[in-house]
Amino acid sequence: MEIFRIKKEKQSELDKILNIDEISRLSITIKDGSVFNDESHVYVILEGVEERLSVARNELSKISDPLDEKEKERVKSFIEKERSDVLNGIGSIFG
Repeated sequence: MEIFRIKKEKQSELDKILNIDEISRLSITIKDGSVFNDESHVYVILEGVEERLSVARNELSKISDPLDEKEKERVKSFIEKERSDVLNGIGSIFG
């Protein structure tokens, strides 16, 4: 899982990068920074094959702001909890 924090004003650049063929084939999750009390950024979470992640890292590093390990862990925990909640919800529907 790769996590990038990108200023909202760079949205058009982000869109171009995410449309690169190698990158568009990754699992892409975008969260508005407001869920992390950060109104000026969006958070991009990428998962997939290392070759494609490498291309994404190279491109997104040009426009992203660095995250420290604590911030990365907070975003990762949020995403994992959100996914778990969805799976639990689906399980209770079909359970």
